[in-house]
Amino acid sequence: MTHPAFDIRPAQTGDLTAILELWSAMMRDHERSDERIRLAPGAVAAYRTYANYHVSHPDSQVLVAEADSEIVGFVLLTISRNLPMFQPAHYGYLSDMAVREDWRRRGVGQALLDRVRRWLMARDIHTIQLQYYDFNELGAAFWKAMGFRPYYTRMWLDLD
Repeated sequence: MTHPAFDIRPAQTGDLTAILELWSAMMRDHERSDERIRLAPGAVAAYRTYANYHVSHPDSQVLVAEADSEIVGFVLLTISRNLPMFQPAHYGYLSDMAVREDWRRRGVGQALLDRVRRWLMARDIHTIQLQYYDFNELGAAFWKAMGFRPYYTRMWLDLD
């Protein structure tokens, strides 16, 4: 899909370095925002393995937004199986989305989401779930603007 300033396309293994840079920048912001978020040693290598697996998995969609031969955003979505006692049986799980700071508010996130939405609908999957950190006000505003609504609350308790 082409937009005036950027293209959306499936990620390739050659895009992993750029995807890792975007993911790492996002995670550094998260670590600065909440002391509970601490990346494990080897986190970047582990995410490379995770993303590489999903680039070629038929039940996953990893897309990049490219402008002037640079990756300016990405999304990683998987088809997940719901617990057997709940409907729908499958849903899209949006694991990660990041857009380079200088490309935010220019339609990149919406274009990535529109593309995965169409990909899911073509597979007769009509639900997307995701999670974001409470402190991420920018993310919360974006997801709400895209039509997402609160559904599930995850809590944290330190035992020591």
